Parts: sequence; structure tokens; C-alpha cells
Amino acid sequence: MKYKVVLADKSEMIFEEKEAAFKYALENAKRLNKVTPILYTNDNFNWEELGLAYPTGMTQEGTGGFGFFKKLSTIRKK
Repeated sequence: MKYKVVLADKSEMIFEEKEAAFKYALENAKRLNKVTPILYTNDNFNWEELGLAYPTGMTQEGTGGFGFFKKLSTIRKK
């Protein structure tokens, strides 16, 4: 399975690992202050949405608005 991150300027980056794709999407969502989609494919032809990365540091995995949110590892400030 392959994963693709599409940035706001329509540039794309393809990954072999899901975790790497989510990390890259989250970093760019924060940097560009834009919601960044993560897509996946099994056949390199039909891409489907896997999740979204938000500038707030949250990711949403799943589709249809019923996906779950998970906070990626961040350092807490005291």
C-alpha cells in the first residue's frame, strides 16, 4: 500500500509507510496553516482519502466525518 500527501500548493509526496505520511502531513499542515489530506492506494491508480492533518496538531483518520481524532506525540509545556 502507498500513501500520498497533497499540500496546499498541489505538490505531492508519496510514502511507503503510513506513519511517515501522517508525520509529514502534520508538519506541513502546521507550517502552511492549512488542512492537509492523506490519501492511500493499493494499485497506484485509484487514490482514496485516508485522513486529514490539521494545523492545530490533530489528525483525523477515517472518512465520512465519523473518523476519530488522535493527538500525535507532542511535548507538553509546563
